[in-house]
Amino acid sequence: MIPTDQPDYARLRNLVTQFVEIGLAQYNAIYVIDNAKYNRLYKKMERIRAELKEMPGDQRRALLPLLSHSNVQVRLATARALLALYPDLARNALVSIRESGIEPQNGEAATAIRRLDEGSYIPK
Repeated sequence: MIPTDQPDYARLRNLVTQFVEIGLAQYNAIYVIDNAKYNRLYKKMERIRAELKEMPGDQRRALLPLLSHSNVQVRLATARALLALYPDLARNALVSIRESGIEPQNGEAATAIRRLDEGSYIPK
């Protein structure tokens, strides 16, 4: 839930909405094998993540409710975005995605978990 008393409430709500929309579009791009579109969407999502991070108090936390989103791609993107702030919650989401059997997201989640365990991926 996004606190409505924040000065940047409308901006924050808009960024979270865009994050979800991009995640859903990525999901569709994956299944029609449109890599170019997926890559463009990934860059947009990274810009949103960075903008949330740069906001006072690191507003990536506004993405927390998305860890339980109905779309697996949105959950995966959210877990990645929140690993630095909420490592246990994000990791639990990755484990759930890995165990879901939904491809290719389960493989991406498994890779992220392995890299975290190896120390070759340090969330920022």
